[in-house]
Amino acid sequence: MLRHFQEYLLSLVLLLSSFHAYATTVEATGQAFIYNSDLTKAREQAISDAKQQASLQAAAYISSTQQLEDGILEIDNMRISTMGSLSNIEILEEKLIGNKLHVRIRADIDTKTTCSNGNSGNSFRKTIAVAAFPLEHPTQANLGNIRNIESSLASQLTTRLNSYDGISALNAGNLLLHKQLGTATSRQLDDGTLTTMMAYTQQLDSQFIVSGIIRDVSMNTPGTINEKNWLIDTYNKLDYKSKKHLRNFSLDLFIHDGFSGTLLEQKHYATQGRWNLAPTEKTGFATPAFLNSDYGQSINKLLDEISLDLSKSLRCLPFSARITRTQESDLWINAGKQSGLKRGDKLTVYRKTMFYNQTSQTTTELINTRLTMIVDDVQATTVKGHINGSTAQHNIQPDDIVMFW
Repeated sequence: MLRHFQEYLLSLVLLLSSFHAYATTVEATGQAFIYNSDLTKAREQAISDAKQQASLQAAAYISSTQQLEDGILEIDNMRISTMGSLSNIEILEEKLIGNKLHVRIRADIDTKTTCSNGNSGNSFRKTIAVAAFPLEHPTQANLGNIRNIESSLASQLTTRLNSYDGISALNAGNLLLHKQLGTATSRQLDDGTLTTMMAYTQQLDSQFIVSGIIRDVSMNTPGTINEKNWLIDTYNKLDYKSKKHLRNFSLDLFIHDGFSGTLLEQKHYATQGRWNLAPTEKTGFATPAFLNSDYGQSINKLLDEISLDLSKSLRCLPFSARITRTQESDLWINAGKQSGLKRGDKLTVYRKTMFYNQTSQTTTELINTRLTMIVDDVQATTVKGHINGSTAQHNIQPDDIVMFW
């Protein structure tokens, strides 16, 4: 069972990448019936069919999520999005078998993508909860009275993330997920699981959880603020563009899977900006006075960068939803029209199990059942679908999940 989980985690990590471009040559065969002895029309239809097969093969070839089961490539759960075009099409062979024409072609496909899995990222809307960003050194926030940064930073990111298509962000800035700030987060456990999050996963009911630690908001040259000599202090104020007025800002950001608690990505961000406000001025974080400062503007730009990075990462991650109800061969999930689902979509069913790891801590494992849920009915916030067989027979229960790569 651990092998399945390792494969799942590896696939998630591979999906977190930047821009790629692929070019590949494929061969494909198309076929069409000949009606009324119209060989020309049959040839056009056969070539068109071959082009579709070529696109399918290219997408399967470059996809890091392809799976071989008993020698058969499973592609039921792939939505083809090559974002490219066929070129250099060459007809290799035409063969007439009965009243059906078979045409084999070779073609180049230039595929420009944004994800290492070979497509542009699935189009389903991802739900994400943004938790609090606690300060590793709280006293540093006394300057400017910006202690509200711990919860307000989540609000700032949530607003930005909701401006991107494909993301539905929830402000969970009241939730403090990290207890040991100095060692958060992957360094806490061997398997990268954030145990402090697990109590909140069902409460948040989100596919992904973003959190972080604010590492530094100190002055680059602390003595500039506390200068006692009147002449030097006056000179410092006149020399307001000097580097001695720079204030640091750095944070570590984490993306965790909302169903298993697995750490998917972590990244460090840092910037600086001049803090020319009086030591006694209490602006607070993200207020107009704060944002008008050079320091506030630097942080504002950094938050734009962070939200853009998050949108790219989340687009490349698989879509997932929680099973809320099962009955015979039918099952319901906590996603609907707002997620972009439609009738006929196919999602893989994963069984959610709990086990104890080497450190006797509870860990969630997602096991691929190889079952496909086909969407039958889509409502605003729920979807009904079916599998081949009985949910009881396959031990599919509420809180298991479905996933689309």
